[in-house]
Amino acid sequence: MRRVAFTLIELLVVIAVIALLLGIALPAMSGARETARRVKCMANLSSIGKGLQMYMDTKSKGLLPFASGLIEATDRPTFPAVVGEYLDAPRPIKEADGYFRSNEPWKCPSDVIGTDPATNLEPTWRVGGSSYEYWPGSIMLLTDFINLKLTRPEFSITKFYEKNFWPVLACGDQWHKVRPASMDRRNALYMDNGMRVDWSIARPSSAQIAELIMQLFKEPNDRLK
Repeated sequence: MRRVAFTLIELLVVIAVIALLLGIALPAMSGARETARRVKCMANLSSIGKGLQMYMDTKSKGLLPFASGLIEATDRPTFPAVVGEYLDAPRPIKEADGYFRSNEPWKCPSDVIGTDPATNLEPTWRVGGSSYEYWPGSIMLLTDFINLKLTRPEFSITKFYEKNFWPVLACGDQWHKVRPASMDRRNALYMDNGMRVDWSIARPSSAQIAELIMQLFKEPNDRLK
């Protein structure tokens, strides 16, 4: 019986078809994996939001925490250290090498490699304990930098958040892929509607940042004493 074998042309056609199918399938599979990571990240933010709401309801009388924004600061605690008490999850622990060991919900699954050679490209959660930037803490740092000298920054910034829909927490970098070029590739937690989670957040404009500074400048501070 004569043995049937592929000719060279038939083999090349098969290889070309397989390559074409892989080219179609791989982007779809990659997109599905990123969607799963984004959904998990949003679930993390939702869990943290519940802890934050409990903190504000029981500990701070409705005020946002006085805490650092993304990287730990010497003059204030980290956000996970403050709010972590109200989550059913271990808080990030700083290890002997100076980096953090963290678990969910503090880690975004897309936060896998950093951009700073000074930290050996460690992920954001390894450097600061959490993948998520606490925006009020970063705003507090801004007020220090421009010397506003707010007497109670957590009170002033909570008042600002009651009137403005800015993120309370957001991914520390643009890890999530979305199409609109005008949007940041981050998930975020908002205070409205009982700690709402959203994705593909809008970037604050220069006018919004200027308005933020003007609103905070009107708050009581040491210059007015």
